[in-house]
Amino acid sequence: MPILDLHANVITPGAGATLTLGVGPGVIAAGDGQSVAGVPIDPAATLVGYGMNSATADSIARVRLQSQDQADPINGEDIAPGATSTVLNSWKFTSLKYKSGQRVIQASTNTGVTAGTSLLLDAYPSVSGIDGSRHIGGQVVTTPATTFGAALGANAWGAQAYAPASPLPNGRYAILGSTVSACTQAAIRFVHASFKGYKPGYICADMNQAAATSVTTNLKIDLIMEPGWQFVTLSKELGFGCCPVFDVTNAGTGLTIEMIAAQAATPVVTLYLAKVG
Repeated sequence: MPILDLHANVITPGAGATLTLGVGPGVIAAGDGQSVAGVPIDPAATLVGYGMNSATADSIARVRLQSQDQADPINGEDIAPGATSTVLNSWKFTSLKYKSGQRVIQASTNTGVTAGTSLLLDAYPSVSGIDGSRHIGGQVVTTPATTFGAALGANAWGAQAYAPASPLPNGRYAILGSTVSACTQAAIRFVHASFKGYKPGYICADMNQAAATSVTTNLKIDLIMEPGWQFVTLSKELGFGCCPVFDVTNAGTGLTIEMIAAQAATPVVTLYLAKVG
């Protein structure tokens, strides 16, 4: 099964009134781990999705992906919510095997033309993922939720160790998804030795606003609408097991949660897990 890997670039969008696209792919987000913006960390990548998070009150007018890997690199894939948009998250699935060059995301917004986060989700050959299910056995949801110890700066990755107050029993656990609060438009990914250097993750939003039109207008999938099950949803959409599996030992979970938001926030995260071994 492949494993997912999420990376982010910071882009300054163009003015929405004329739907002029800002220059992409922007710069590598602080703490991201890419070497070159828009270039995967491993040439074995297949791009399976891309998107953008914009700051609150700066709605997205247009998002375009251009890549040498596309059937039509000139037109690319152009998604245009338009001048009346209230969309703050944009996401689209695709399938592009990496050949060469940068995958470029450009965008325009309707209000403040504030810097936002563009996201590239790749899949790599691996044996780390399982399908998962909303009805899978062995589910564990630990409380209290994990609160980031330091606030995220806008468009920069922050990290927080996952260390439940009551330690998890030793074994293997699949991440089914998460709920997030105390932030707005964001993305989340996970770091563990079991993931072989890849960082599986997804676009997300505060669970208290996840059903709002401003977040979901052009998201015709369950990725944000069903918080807690995002990797399960990705498995259904992509056709392979996307729930990453990690090992818990007496030393602890070894899991780190990383998040990036379009504006400063101190996220609170609840993980949905299943004990699978």
